[in-house]
Amino acid sequence: MAKIENIKLICFDLDGTLVDSVPDLRLALNAMLDEFQLPHCQDEQIKTWVGNGLPKLVERALLHVGNNLVSQQVALSCFEKHYQHYLNSASCLYENVAQTLCSLKAHGYKTALITNKAEQFLPALLNHFKINDYFDLVIGGDTLTKNKPDPMQVNFALKHFSFDKEQAVMVGDSKNDILAGQNAGLLSIALTYGYNYGEPVSLLNPDYIIDQFNELLTLL
Repeated sequence: MAKIENIKLICFDLDGTLVDSVPDLRLALNAMLDEFQLPHCQDEQIKTWVGNGLPKLVERALLHVGNNLVSQQVALSCFEKHYQHYLNSASCLYENVAQTLCSLKAHGYKTALITNKAEQFLPALLNHFKINDYFDLVIGGDTLTKNKPDPMQVNFALKHFSFDKEQAVMVGDSKNDILAGQNAGLLSIALTYGYNYGEPVSLLNPDYIIDQFNELLTLL
């Protein structure tokens, strides 16, 4: 693959791109479901629910187990309590993520983390994996009034650094990431190992597809 020229800003997704977060999401979801005496969810199911933020994740879990008694707001509050407890219990960085982020920063790129995960969980998560210093800007799912696939978060990052859209690229594993980048007019790089609702990332028509995170060092 030919190198992408003139990029100054790299926008990264989190879940399914940098971190395999499904194990902790499962622990928290099942603890929530236990409180309401509802059946458990499994990793393979949860992988198809990730990407639209925690409220949508809880909604999909409740729908899956056939809940018709517990309100979504009550369940979300319960889930957030358990997720705070289980955060960083079983999740892990994908291979070569920390080393690659370090190399990209050393090469002078500005970096933005753009995720639909609630902002309150991000500091502890990034600190646990020792990657907090690799990001110049962190935008959570509730930092602004809209999130991916809307381009608002990406446009905010462009404005924050005073870069044009031609100087930035969006890196992610799912349609929300690729669409957010495309909606903002950015080039997109899709990773094949993530979640993307169980569908191949090739269906998203990204500009580039890579199988390993450290392939970014070849592209950029």
